[in-house]
Amino acid sequence: MKKIAILFIGALFMFTSCEETQSPIYDGSQTLAYFNGTSSTLEVEINDTNTVDISVGVSTTSSTDRTVMVSVDADNTSATSGMYSFSSTVTIPANEFFGTLTVTGIDDGLTTAGETLSLKIDSVDGGVGSSQVHTVSLVEICPIAPTFATGMYNLNFVSGGIGAAGFAPALGTGITVELVGGAASTERTFNVKCYPSFGFANPPVDFSFSLVCGTTVANGLLDGQVSGVGCGGSIAFGPSTPGTYTVGDDTNMTLIFAEDTEEICGSVAVTSYTLTKI
Repeated sequence: MKKIAILFIGALFMFTSCEETQSPIYDGSQTLAYFNGTSSTLEVEINDTNTVDISVGVSTTSSTDRTVMVSVDADNTSATSGMYSFSSTVTIPANEFFGTLTVTGIDDGLTTAGETLSLKIDSVDGGVGSSQVHTVSLVEICPIAPTFATGMYNLNFVSGGIGAAGFAPALGTGITVELVGGAASTERTFNVKCYPSFGFANPPVDFSFSLVCGTTVANGLLDGQVSGVGCGGSIAFGPSTPGTYTVGDDTNMTLIFAEDTEEICGSVAVTSYTLTKI
């Protein structure tokens, strides 16, 4: 049986991809146009529309306006044409490095499961476009008040766990946590220590989930954070069968997530918790 061990992380290294890419060759007169970011989320309330602004940059300035041409990367897009709209041209003003592409999301067949819109840069005046695409996640949401499902809650383990950890509660049990709003209007996070029963020195981390029209969808730990406990690596968490909550009532919620999603300690487990407002 594999044993759980604490991971001591002394430094964080940034690695570059080993994949072969075709990069533009700069000769002093070229300009590179690119998306200033690789992804964004566009939440669209049921039977409504919403917008997100995407920054488009260029590597040089010019004394005149320049036009960047943008289109849909159809091979990597699941959204239908009725679910979005945007202008195919982005203007980079004279003497500026950035322009803005506004994408409108439309609740025309969208669901809470979400769809993907992948955008690519086709050209730019006097230069070349980056091959890096920008992915917009379009998702239908029900309105969530900023104060809904926030404050102090009791977090209690119900079932699940992995064998290598002796089926210990991944996030502890019988503890008090504070739910706070996240980056998106439907996201909630709480700070918690992973596998506290082991007594390891791993620091607390932020667990994230989303409130989606009566269901709770686990996101796992916030980007850049790790559980610090594992079998030669850190156990990761992710989405599973959604939990539930009552729309308009944040007294009780269930949270269900996949435990050990990278299978470093064995098979993926389905773990469930309850959150009860204090």
